Amino acid sequence: MARAPSEFVLYVEDALGALGPVERTRFFGGWSFVLRGTRIAYVLRDRLLFPVDAALRRTLIAEGCGPFAYEKGGRTVVVERFYEAPSACLDDPDALLDWAGRAAAAAGAGAGGAFDGPD
Repeated sequence: MARAPSEFVLYVEDALGALGPVERTRFFGGWSFVLRGTRIAYVLRDRLLFPVDAALRRTLIAEGCGPFAYEKGGRTVVVERFYEAPSACLDDPDALLDWAGRAAAAAGAGAGGAFDGPD
């Protein structure tokens, strides 16, 4: 039986809705959030993650954020494509929306491959 989304997942989904119609889908035991056909955010292991390009990666590193990492077979697997969201945006919907917009742009959501803001 599929696990129901947590309150945190529902909070993220609700906050991201300000960017446009967001679809929540299952993703490797967690959740992904899809805007205009592009995954713009993930909740995995109770952590909010954003897809990054080189510029957003540098910005998130400057904010003290790191890449998604997990243990498998006695070693740490680091996934540089996804970075944790800044902790300040986890309880601030406006900050969450700002960071999600940056992630949407990095992921290429929107017409012509560039995110141009909320609908």
